[in-house]
Amino acid sequence: MNLLEDTWALEFHTGIPVYRQSMHHVQTAVAAGRLGAGDQLPTIRALHEKLRVNPNTVAKAYRELQHLGIVSAEHGSGCYIAPGGRTPDLPMRQKKAKLAELCARIAAEARSHGISLDELVEQLNQQLKKENAA
Repeated sequence: MNLLEDTWALEFHTGIPVYRQSMHHVQTAVAAGRLGAGDQLPTIRALHEKLRVNPNTVAKAYRELQHLGIVSAEHGSGCYIAPGGRTPDLPMRQKKAKLAELCARIAAEARSHGISLDELVEQLNQQLKKENAA
C-alpha cells in the first residue's frame, strides 16, 4: 500500500492534533491489514509535502509510532512497519475513554452530514456482520 496514493484527509478544525490524525491513519491501515510488517512508510519529506504540513509534525507522528512499537526507524533508510507492529492493547480504562471519544466524534461527524444515529448504528451492524462472516 502506498500511503501517498491513499486518500488521507486531515481535518484542521477538529481540535485533534495533526500528528495524532497521522498516527491514527497508519494505525488504522495496520489494523485493517493494508500495511504489514516490513512495509515502508513515506519519507518525512514526501508526506509533509503531500499533506501540506510542517515536516516536524510528520516526524513527531513517526516518533510516537516508533515509541508504541508500531514503526521501526532505520537511520538513513526510513521508517517501516515493525514485525508484529499492531495497535497495542490499551488498559480497560484507556480503552473505555478512547471508545467514548470515538463515539462522540463519529456521532458529531454523522450529524454534520445529515446521518442519523440510527442509520449509523445500522451501518455498524452491517460492518459487524461482514467481519464475522470473514
